[in-house]
Amino acid sequence: METKIIINQQEAILLLKGGEELSKYKVVFNQEKIEALHAIQLGRKNIEVPEDLIYNDDDAIDFSDDPDISKEDLDAGKKVWNIKTSSNFDKELKDWIINEKIDVDKLLNKLMRNFYETVKDFPKKGAT
Repeated sequence: METKIIINQQEAILLLKGGEELSKYKVVFNQEKIEALHAIQLGRKNIEVPEDLIYNDDDAIDFSDDPDISKEDLDAGKKVWNIKTSSNFDKELKDWIINEKIDVDKLLNKLMRNFYETVKDFPKKGAT
């Protein structure tokens, strides 16, 4: 049986960057955090990183190649806004939704459309 060399996660990342194979090493994690990208790279080598050690540096992500969403994209239906919400319905409403097989997304969309159209019809007058 081959004895593996014990290293920590930072040493493993350096070895990966250098193109080294990690099969002869055993990674023992200390409390130092690891960027998500490095955790993925280690995972590809069957080294599971503890979740509490993984962090994501959002400021380091380059979004420059992501195209901006234009009004035309939204109007043409190429892109759509997807709004997630959560609601705490009381038991009576929950039962009604379940029993009537209500599609809450469709219902909310119709309610919002009707509300918008109603509000839009009111003349914009200042308070008198």
